[in-house]
Amino acid sequence: MTAAKIAAFPLLSVVLACGDASGGSGSDGTSTSSETHTSTGGAPPPTTSGETESGTSGSGTASDPSGEGSTSTASTGEGSTGQSTGEESTGEASAGSTGEASTGELPTPTCEPGDVGGVLVWSQSAAQLPGFMPGLAGGADDSVVLAGRSVSGNDGDAFVELRDAQGATLWSDIYAGVNGLQDTALDVAVDPAGFIHVLVAETILAVEGENSGTYDGRLVVLRYAPDGAKVWRWEHERPPVAPWTSYSPGGKLATDGQAIFVVEHAFAGPFEHVRLDASGNVLGETTLAVPAWLHYAARYDLGPDGSVVIAALVEDPERVWVGRFDDQGAPSWSLDFADEDSPPDSALVGEGGAAYMLGSLKENPGVPSVRKFSGDGSVAWTQPLPDASLDSVHFGGAVRGDGALLLVGGNKQSSEHKDLWLALMAADGAWSWIFEHELGPQGWGDGNTAAFTTSGAVVVSGSFNGEDAVQPWLGRLCGG
Repeated sequence: MTAAKIAAFPLLSVVLACGDASGGSGSDGTSTSSETHTSTGGAPPPTTSGETESGTSGSGTASDPSGEGSTSTASTGEGSTGQSTGEESTGEASAGSTGEASTGELPTPTCEPGDVGGVLVWSQSAAQLPGFMPGLAGGADDSVVLAGRSVSGNDGDAFVELRDAQGATLWSDIYAGVNGLQDTALDVAVDPAGFIHVLVAETILAVEGENSGTYDGRLVVLRYAPDGAKVWRWEHERPPVAPWTSYSPGGKLATDGQAIFVVEHAFAGPFEHVRLDASGNVLGETTLAVPAWLHYAARYDLGPDGSVVIAALVEDPERVWVGRFDDQGAPSWSLDFADEDSPPDSALVGEGGAAYMLGSLKENPGVPSVRKFSGDGSVAWTQPLPDASLDSVHFGGAVRGDGALLLVGGNKQSSEHKDLWLALMAADGAWSWIFEHELGPQGWGDGNTAAFTTSGAVVVSGSFNGEDAVQPWLGRLCGG
C-alpha cells in the first residue's frame, strides 16, 4: 500500500495534479525558517488522498542494517492505518549506473509547485542503488546527492552519487579510504556553487583479539566539484586509541558557502565543533559546553549556518536538556525540563535561533510529539504525531524555505509488518500530508532520511527486507 494523506486539502482527495518538475518553487533544500508560530490546537488527522505505484521496486522496506540510516530508536506501539482510496501513477524510474535496467518509462509528468504533495513520482531499489543512504541533499537543477556505504555485508566503502530529477546517475565515486578498511559516508552538504562535501567515518585500525579488540576511526571530509572531480580530503586528526579500547565517531556536516562545518561525537565523548574554509583549512575548533552526565543517546543536528542543537536526557537530577550553539560553537540558549524523563528521539536546527525536538513528552502521554523552540529558547508550540503506531520517527533533512519540515520513520502495523512513513509538517505545526509505503514480500520496512530538492520536491531513502537480504530504497515525491 502506498498512501498519501492530505490534512489541509480534503477537497482535493482524489485530485493528483502533476506537471513539469523544472518549474521550481524557489525553495532551497538547505534553508531554514525564522518564523515562530503558536499552535492553536492539534491539527485533525490527515485524510487519505491518493495511492501511486512505486515503479521499479517490488519488495518491502526495513531498517538500515548499517545502523547509519536512522537517528532514532524509540518505539511507540502498534496499530493500523487507514486504507488508501486514491489513483495510481504509471511512472517508473530509470536505473542507476550500478543497478539493473528498469522496464518502465521515465516518470512523466512530475509535479509542479502548488500541486498536492506526498505523491510518489518514482522509486528505485536494491541493485538500482549503490548502497544504503544515510546522507541525502538537494543539488543543482533539482538533482539529489546520495551518500552512504556500498552494500557488502559487514564491510563496504563510502560512496557519493549525483542523480538528476528522474533518478538517472550523472556521476558517482567510491571512497575506499586510506587504510582499505570499512568506510561509511554519514552526511552530505552542497554549497550554493554546487560543490559537494561528504562526511565519512573512516576506519584506520581494526584488530580482533580473543576476548576483545582495538578499533579506531576518524572523520574525513571530501570535497567534490559539481562535475564530480575530487578537490581535496581533510581528516580530523586526534591521538590514537589505547590498546583494547575503541573510538567510533559519528557526526554531522553543513556548509553556508563561506565555511564548512563539522560536528563530531562518539560514545561518552565530547561534542567537537570544527570550521573549515573552502580549501580545507581549519578556521576554528571548539568543544561544545554541554551538561555533565549527558545520556549516551544524545540527539543533535547541525544547521546550514553552522549552528548546533543538542537534546538529551541529563542525570543528577534527571531531566531533559535542550541547548543551541552558534556557528562558532558558543552557547546561544538552553532549557531544562525537570518534568520530562524520556530521552529525546531527534533534534533539528531552525533558522533565527529556533530549534525542534521530537520525543515522548508528558504534555501528550503515549504519543511522541514535535516541540518547536523560538529564537530565545522559549517553547513556541507542541504537536503530537498523528498515529500511536509510528515507530523510529525522526526529523529528515533541513527545514524548507517556507518553514515546512520532514519527519521520516515507520508505521508499525504489527510485530511482523511495518511500512515506510514520511510526513510534511507546516511551519505552524499542522500536518500538510502523510505518505505511507508498503513493499513486499516481507512487509518490514523503515524510512532512513529525507531531503528537499531545489524545486521543493522530496527525496526519501529507506530500506526493506528482501528475499535474501535487507536492501536499500529511494523515492521521489511531490513536495506540495
